Amino acid sequence: MKLRMFRSGLPILIVLLSIAPGARSQITRTSVPLGDAVSKALEKSSLTGANARPFHIRIAVSEPENSQSPYQGTIEEWWASSDQWRREVTSKGGTRQTIVVAAGNKTERDEGDYFPLWLREFVWAAFDPVPDAQAWTAAGMTIDQITLPDGRKSDACARLQGKIGIGEGATDAFWNVCFQGDGLLKFVGSPRYSMGFHDYRGFGKKQVARQFVNDPEPGTRLQGSVTILEDESKVKDSDNLFAPLSTDDSRFSTIPVNAQQMAALIQDNPPIQWPPVRSGNTHGKLAMYISVDDKGDVREAWPLNSDNAGLEDPARDLVLKWKLKPAVDHDGKPVQVDGGLGFAFDTKIGDPLPVLNGADIAKAVSGCLYNPVLPAGLMPSGRSFAIRASVNEQGKFTGETYPGGMSVEVVQKAGLDLHNCRFSPWLVDGKPTYYFIDFVFTAP
Repeated sequence: MKLRMFRSGLPILIVLLSIAPGARSQITRTSVPLGDAVSKALEKSSLTGANARPFHIRIAVSEPENSQSPYQGTIEEWWASSDQWRREVTSKGGTRQTIVVAAGNKTERDEGDYFPLWLREFVWAAFDPVPDAQAWTAAGMTIDQITLPDGRKSDACARLQGKIGIGEGATDAFWNVCFQGDGLLKFVGSPRYSMGFHDYRGFGKKQVARQFVNDPEPGTRLQGSVTILEDESKVKDSDNLFAPLSTDDSRFSTIPVNAQQMAALIQDNPPIQWPPVRSGNTHGKLAMYISVDDKGDVREAWPLNSDNAGLEDPARDLVLKWKLKPAVDHDGKPVQVDGGLGFAFDTKIGDPLPVLNGADIAKAVSGCLYNPVLPAGLMPSGRSFAIRASVNEQGKFTGETYPGGMSVEVVQKAGLDLHNCRFSPWLVDGKPTYYFIDFVFTAP
């Protein structure tokens, strides 16, 4: 099982809790309607929901591990009531959106040629953290939460599965919502929108997240940090903030489209010619989510899931060159659109990636303990299994794969924590290459 964070879902997290002998009878399990859990979470934390107080908030969006990243922007809002507020959103690429609602009337001014999806996601996280709240209620699901003898409550999650794409390219897509033990939102994920909520602190009667995290693809982590959250009444000259804008330019209207609509928009583009892969499946499915500007140019393409991750970047590079039919709304006005794509791929293995094992492991790995001999009694003598680590050309750990059907207890007691390892680039003919390491464990 490869643990990877996609836009469409969370990796499976396994938490082992230490429970005192004889205490199991005091553990209780509570089943809660999912719609109630969503409503209560929003009631507790939504800045603009019930019991809201006027606020001024500023959020800085960045990719902390990459100071040169194009994914940089700011979100600022002054909110007096649902009928009176002002929002300004800017990006490093030149986007600027200003919205003013005064006495219930909205005016907007848009600057730039595209409002990025990655930035819109942080706007939703701040002001509409569960955009499809009614859909979760309509699902009729329940979530189970465990209460331990000391009063601690477990996190709880719900997951829905659907399809993305059409025909032979149709593949799985996932929708997730997770709650902390105290009922606050922890994660909301879908093909279009994925966000983790962290560092809750009090503001009036609310508990408001001060940090939002989006992992749109392996190796890219975007973070929105609340740098200002204060009572709006403290803002100087606030009356002028809510003056209607002199012009109403709303070019950044965006519409999500379904699989059939997306298929119609992309039909004039050539089919993808799949390149050889260096490892993994040669036949399977791949899905991505794309965002298109009002001229029909694909501006973003994010992986959702794939039967071979090695094809994600080549597929994205090709799709980013596509030209779609420009979309228009009911009034004939050009609009941005976004939606999912599903592909069936058929390729072959070429130039296989190196797989390190045995003595070569010590040449590439340091800083973590690796004992190839398992503790006695975990498995029959002589039986082996491997944990595979993936490392990129820069020596950065990119994921791990566990053997199917293997007990979690056995894997855990192998004692290998890959996140504590330091990996070196691996050279082939003097050039760094992506590579695998097979950590093999054998029962004595």
